Parts: sequence; structure tokens; C-alpha cells
Amino acid sequence: MLKYLQNEVFKSLSHREYRRYFFANIASSFGTWMQRLGLGWLVYRLTESSLWLGIITFSSWFSTFLLMPYAGAVLDTRGRRNIMRISQLVAMSQALLMGVLTLTGNINVYWILLLSTILGIANAFDMIGRNSLVNDMFTDKKYLANAIALNSTGFNLSRMAGPALAGIIVAKYGEGVCFIINAICFLPFAYILTIMKLPGENALNESELCSKKKISNREKIMEGVAYVRNHSILFPVLILLCIVSFMGMSIHMVLYPLIADLVLKGGAEALGWLTGAMGFGALLGALILASFRKVDRMHRLTCFSFGSLGIVSMLMAYSQNLSTALTCSAFFGAFTVLGWGGSNTLVQMTTSKDKISRVMSLTNMTFTGMSPLGSLFMGWFSAYTSLKCAIFLGGISCVLTGTYCYLKIYKQTPEIANN
Repeated sequence: MLKYLQNEVFKSLSHREYRRYFFANIASSFGTWMQRLGLGWLVYRLTESSLWLGIITFSSWFSTFLLMPYAGAVLDTRGRRNIMRISQLVAMSQALLMGVLTLTGNINVYWILLLSTILGIANAFDMIGRNSLVNDMFTDKKYLANAIALNSTGFNLSRMAGPALAGIIVAKYGEGVCFIINAICFLPFAYILTIMKLPGENALNESELCSKKKISNREKIMEGVAYVRNHSILFPVLILLCIVSFMGMSIHMVLYPLIADLVLKGGAEALGWLTGAMGFGALLGALILASFRKVDRMHRLTCFSFGSLGIVSMLMAYSQNLSTALTCSAFFGAFTVLGWGGSNTLVQMTTSKDKISRVMSLTNMTFTGMSPLGSLFMGWFSAYTSLKCAIFLGGISCVLTGTYCYLKIYKQTPEIANN
């Protein structure tokens, strides 16, 4: 059993550079989740307004979303690690200043709005850079799927442990301590960026770099968009991510409280159980993905997972007891991670090295950027029709789009295998 875990589930950790990256990334994610909880509670404590909570969340998300294409173009044609070190410094300074202002009693909602916007700008470069960095670490792509899955495992562990510890710290010492801890958690990753040696980092030769410098950032962005649009694998995958994010992820983001209250009649307690079950399923899904051997069938896993996500969503809408809903929620979490991890692997395996950051920026925009817009739509649609109609629409959209994506790329298996 131990040999299987070492050789299959955790095989990417045999690479020294990825091993360093993995643990430093967990520390960074842990601090980020602590700050998220502390920030939400701080805003509510200062304003007692759900409107301000929405404004602060939107300011950070929108600045990230807006800058992603530009960040992808810059990361593809300039020193990727240097830019990421700057983004770490900005994010660490933001957390440190937030902590000092909070602990000294000088914080207010306008400071939070400004600092959240700055963090969103830094995150645009950081999110894409981290994905591209994993691609640079492996010349043998059979390790790439495993590495992406382990990243999901670490992310979900941080998502479960970070807020739990943050809640205790906020209750005893205040929100400012969470921000200071987050600032400290950036240090390991910043150090790793300085010392790591990456075999795939210099994918562009000097002549290519010189030619790239003569092209404007706008032209670089349009070049990346055209590359995706004309790609037989990337374009259907991004369509799938866009629809699933817009119609599927919003079920969890907006409709879970309604399912807990109106369907299960359990209120906040039922919502807590549903969210916990989804987190458990997500962790299990990440471990399954880490042990997935047939990389040339990653497109099948991606389409099957997102299609199945739609099915379990529809089943959850008609659940009449908590145990059935918890089972569906656990599968929802597992299929989300399997679908996102599989699509992420597929994108990185089939993208040219010189365009990886631009393609990853579009991938992140479609998956993370469409969710808030989908949340607005699903909230309106469920109020205009009914909860079950909204969930059925979201679920069937995922099923149909998963089927469409599979039919579009199922003949591309040799290309995926070669990559």
C-alpha cells in the first residue's frame, strides 16, 4: 500500500522542485483561507451590511478578472518567476498592512476596499503564474496530471483547515492576527521562487523573445485568443468550462442555502453538513485524480465528471432526506475537482509552451470568472421560476455541454497521447 501511494498517488513529490513548491503552496493557501474568513468577519463587524460584503468581494474578483488576459501575455514573454516574486511581495505587503491597521484600530471599510482591489491585481498574476510554473517543472508530462491533482488536494486541505483555525483566532485575538499570519505564509513560496531550477522555464529561445518584444500586449492577447479558437481540443474544453462555471458552480454558490432550507427543512445546520460533505468529496476526488494513470483518456474523465456533476445536481433538487443530499453533495465536490483538474491537465498537456500563460489566463477567466455572473442569473431564475427548475436547468446544461465536448474531441486521443 505504501509503495502504491509513493509510486502512483504521490509520484510527483519525487521531484525535488515540485516537492518544495507543493509544501510552500499549501502554506500560502492556508494563509489565504485564513485571511478570507477574517476579512469577511471584519467587514461584517464594521458595517453589519451584506451589501458591503458583496462590494468588497466584487472589488477583488473584478480586478483579478479584468487583468487576467494582460497578466497571461506578460507572463509568457517576460521573466515569469520575477513577476511572481513581485506579486508575492505585493500580496504580503497588503496582508501585513491590513493586519497592522486592524490591530491598531485604524482600519475602515475604505481601506479594506483599496487593499482588496490591490490584492485582486496581484492575484491576476499569481494565479496564472502558479499554474504555468507547474508546467515548467516537468519535461515528462505523465507527472503533470498527478502534480495538478496533488495541488487540488493541498488546496482542499487548506480550505478545510484554514477557516477552522481562523475562526478560533478571530474569536480569541481578532481578525488582525489572521492577516499577519497570512503575510508570514507568503515567505516560503517567495523563497522557493528564488532557489528553484526549472527545466522547462526557458522554453522560448532568445530570438523568439526578441520578436515577442516588438509585439504589443494587445496583440499578444489576441494571438492567444486566436490560438485557442483554432485549437481542436482547447476551444471545446473552454466552452465546457464556461458553461459549467456559469450554470453548474452557481448551484453550490447560490442555491445550496435554499436547498438546505426549502428542500431539506434543516436551515443553517443542514447547510453546514452539505458544505462539509462537498469538501470531503472534493478531497476524495483529488486523490482519485492523483492516482489516474491513463493520461491519454483525460478528456473522457473531464467530460464524464462535468456531465455527472449535472446529474447529481438534479438528484439533489429532488432529495427528500439529508443522507441522500449529503451523498449527492459529496459526489458534487468530487466531480468538480475531477472535472477541473482533468481539464487543467488537458489544457496544459496540449498547449504550446510559449503560450501557456495566455491560455491559462483564458482558462481561469472562464472557470472562475463566469461563476459570479452565473450566480446572479441563477438567483434571478430561481426566484422567477422555482428552485427545482433552476437546478434542473443548471444540471442539464452541464450534461449537454459535457456530451458536446466529448463528441468534439474524442477523435483527438492520439494528439493527447503524443503530448
